[in-house]
Amino acid sequence: MAQTQTGKIKLVVVTPYKTFFEGEVDIVTIPALDGELGIMKDHSPLVAAIIPGICRILNDGETKMFSCSEGYAEISHRVALVVCNSAEWPEEISVSRTVKSYRDATRKLEEERRQHIEQGIIQTSDSANMLARSKARMHLIRLAGSESQKSRLEKQFNAISAK
Repeated sequence: MAQTQTGKIKLVVVTPYKTFFEGEVDIVTIPALDGELGIMKDHSPLVAAIIPGICRILNDGETKMFSCSEGYAEISHRVALVVCNSAEWPEEISVSRTVKSYRDATRKLEEERRQHIEQGIIQTSDSANMLARSKARMHLIRLAGSESQKSRLEKQFNAISAK
């Protein structure tokens, strides 16, 4: 593996479909099961479970953000490998798909909760992950999306919230 620049860590983000990002960065922050992890060069080796949320890349004073789904991160002294089911830059996120996913997941979760209460079962489901992914995408749009995306998100989200 190639040597990184002084003070930089190599970040590789992969999904089942592609290598989403590969490059040298100053710091990467990932949403882990135990809280946000900030990773820099010479970080202690670790493996962490990733939850749906926002990853931040700080490089040469510039911050970039992307949403990621559940997965894991494997950290060494000079490389941070993030493996997740999906990763998206703000401009790649479809507002209508995100709002629809949020609405569908909320409905499914409510139905499952009712059934579980009636049956006395405690169970997590894909609906919870679907809801977390859509919330992460909406949060990313609010933080770093275009003005058009922000406007469409608020209009569509307000429309389903009013129902």
